[in-house]
Amino acid sequence: MDTYRSITPLVAIATIAACSGKTRDPHVFLLNGLDIPVSITIDGDGGKQTIDVPARGRATSEVSGLAKVKVTSAKGELISESQAQFGKRGGSPGCFRIFNVVGAAAYVNEEVAYGTGFGTPQYYRRAGDVTEDECYVSFPFVDPPKLITVDKFGPAGANRSWLHYEGDGSWVAAVGSLLDDTGQYASQSRGAAQRIVRAVVTHDPTNAALPAIKARLTQMNLAFPEPSPGNLLGK
Repeated sequence: MDTYRSITPLVAIATIAACSGKTRDPHVFLLNGLDIPVSITIDGDGGKQTIDVPARGRATSEVSGLAKVKVTSAKGELISESQAQFGKRGGSPGCFRIFNVVGAAAYVNEEVAYGTGFGTPQYYRRAGDVTEDECYVSFPFVDPPKLITVDKFGPAGANRSWLHYEGDGSWVAAVGSLLDDTGQYASQSRGAAQRIVRAVVTHDPTNAALPAIKARLTQMNLAFPEPSPGNLLGK
């Protein structure tokens, strides 16, 4: 067996085909990038459960199948309501389902190259995405090792997919990442950013970061959202 040292981590793959990897549990990650705690009620094929997720926190679940997902604030106010597909019970090795409250958690799927690596490492930002399937993941929200061991007669390197937060993972980081997007889907990114800000304006109106965000939106000639109670994913 040979040991390879990692080179600078660059990016990740987000394939939703048949999956492989070492990690099996947990099957589902629930992310909350808001500065307020939320409760997530999942009503699906495997029953009904409510999971509390702290501000800027993360929780796990083994829910499966198609489910109705309702997110409320600590005051019981509705934040979002939608359907999500959580796949088969137990999932597949290396495959994870992500539910990201109003897309407010800034996380990325990054490919870490070891040795010579394999191909061009990829980097995918997930800020703004409410649901996502992440497969072929070796390091789900844990730090990748500096060294890995591979077969002596195998390739002279390997890439490993790593899920982790971008910056501090907060809604501010998510909005910043989305507003920085100048690519083909920049308009969609801006809409997602405004949806996140609308959630904060509605449920955390005294948040200290709002003035700076308002200034950024104004500079970009984008409307600053008004409070909008109810299902934010339906607006």
